[in-house]
Amino acid sequence: MNSTFKFKLIQALNKKNGNKGFTLIELLVVVIIIGVLAAIALPNLLGQVAKGRQAEARTNLGTINRAQQAYRLENATFTTVSNLPVITTSTYYGSVADQASGNINQLGAAHTVTANTTYQNDILDYGSAVGQTNAGVYSAVICEQTSNPSAAPGLLTVGPGTATAACANNARLIQ
Repeated sequence: MNSTFKFKLIQALNKKNGNKGFTLIELLVVVIIIGVLAAIALPNLLGQVAKGRQAEARTNLGTINRAQQAYRLENATFTTVSNLPVITTSTYYGSVADQASGNINQLGAAHTVTANTTYQNDILDYGSAVGQTNAGVYSAVICEQTSNPSAAPGLLTVGPGTATAACANNARLIQ
């Protein structure tokens, strides 16, 4: 190889290594890409957090429904939540309460659970009902409030504790 060519090649490589780093344009492109990805991912992440919090209410009400069915099998009537031998969690929701308008009798029972005040704008209220027909068939539902509790405050109403449990107009069936 020609010595002048070698010299110029080495000189060019040395000069190129002196310009290390990012240009402002490259940095701006990276920041914009990260911003777009964050704008897409953040709403999805927040929705998943709310769904995780709402799982507490669904779990508690499912436990109450199963306990009511077991109590009905042993005692020929449904009972209040306080008489059931179950423990529920209350991190994001208050304790499970008997629905004020529901009759608790041998036909069925209804329950509600509302979000703690800290989370009222983020998560929905839930209700459940359980019943048994004369043929001995149990029906149990868990209902979710259809609108944000801050927009429509008040307890979720679940169909009265009758032989066939159902959701009311302001709720949708989730189980």
